[in-house]
Amino acid sequence: LYPCQTSALNAASGWSMLHYMNYYQFIKAANDVLATVGEDESLSEYRGVAKAFRALFYLDLVRHYDPLPAKAPLLDPEYESQRAKVDGLTVPLVTETSTVDELRNNPRMTREAAFEFIFSDLDDAEACLANYTPAQKNLPSLAVVYGLKARAYLWLGGFSDVNYENVPTGEAAYRLAAEYARKAIDASGCTIMTSAQWLDPATGFNTVNAAWMWAMIQSTDTVLNNLLSWSAHMSLDAMYGYGYNSQPGIPSNLYARINPNDFRRNSFVNPERDWASFQPYTNLTEEEFEIIAPYASAKFHTAGGEKSDYATATVTSIPLMRVEEMYLTEAEATAHYDEATGKRLLEDFMSYRAPGYTVPAANSSGDLLIDEIIFQKRIELWGEGLILFDLKRLNMSIQNGSNNAPSGAEVDTEGRAPWWNQTIPVSIAQRNTVLLNTNNPDPCMSYNLQ
Repeated sequence: LYPCQTSALNAASGWSMLHYMNYYQFIKAANDVLATVGEDESLSEYRGVAKAFRALFYLDLVRHYDPLPAKAPLLDPEYESQRAKVDGLTVPLVTETSTVDELRNNPRMTREAAFEFIFSDLDDAEACLANYTPAQKNLPSLAVVYGLKARAYLWLGGFSDVNYENVPTGEAAYRLAAEYARKAIDASGCTIMTSAQWLDPATGFNTVNAAWMWAMIQSTDTVLNNLLSWSAHMSLDAMYGYGYNSQPGIPSNLYARINPNDFRRNSFVNPERDWASFQPYTNLTEEEFEIIAPYASAKFHTAGGEKSDYATATVTSIPLMRVEEMYLTEAEATAHYDEATGKRLLEDFMSYRAPGYTVPAANSSGDLLIDEIIFQKRIELWGEGLILFDLKRLNMSIQNGSNNAPSGAEVDTEGRAPWWNQTIPVSIAQRNTVLLNTNNPDPCMSYNLQ
């Protein structure tokens, strides 16, 4: 969503409310479990599962609402001064013991307080799940808890100019991110996806496999209609939904940078729209392929490649955490304090994607090495909902002004985009009035696109 020329994500927008409330509804579900199980040690695994989920939800919220500096040509001149007033604030804390009166005067947690809380949940989850193996990967394991810690420490690594008393930042946080990413890899027992698993048109990215650490596993009971599903939006196979016509795809400038022998290129329609080369990786017929644009993605398939019967097609699994993320987290975090080892870790990982790959000499150190790692992470995790946090954390630009971006998204930013700092809905602030004067400033109408 590009609100640079609309009001789509300001505090009065319905989209703002939808995003914010979805997370807090998930948090309420976790809180309800925690209120039920309490400190009963015979139910400690339930407590660990609920706390891992709650940590996930708060970690996402904190990263979405953490108001980091941003620029844009038409950004309100008061934006930076307004942002500075709420610098370091995140979201309100709601737990299983929160009362209605408390929620009516519930300020945003500071960044330090938010991460103290997230780590307290994860520490308890780590203890509770030490000997727990979920029957399916829709519930978190010890490895997932380690993975969530790696994500959290990675975010804190970006604040090298801030010293907190109770949570690490800068290099100390990066070292812990690398440590916990490795713990997640080792504890998971997972293996990196093969090209056959990745590109299978029947099971590719719709079925849990040995690389997936955590997943949303859907059943026939979760099928509501032909549109309210992941597959309906993300899969070219979904001729019953949006996917076949909207055709989510990769920016052409990113595609051009993928190594020629990297099998992940085959997830996308090549610029020439060569049917013969794309046919092995799709469930579409040649006739159905006629309307498919260059760079469209065939990464996410419907169940069994079904194209018409949504009741069957949408019963898929969605990855929440894959072991590949942990390998790339380890590489990036390490590269911030040990470039040679970070470079080697990336090359080791890429041997599974593009045999013979080496980091280009020009990109082998400093910010360019980090950029190379993040680029490979963008290709690896395309469409999985994680990369925005990396771009925001590292103040990275997006270049959509001269690629295949659709109308309304043709934006080149200077560092992070202001709409990556989301706003708390006005309707929430009216009930929790302390938020009325501590909201993030409006990021919208910051570009004028023709």
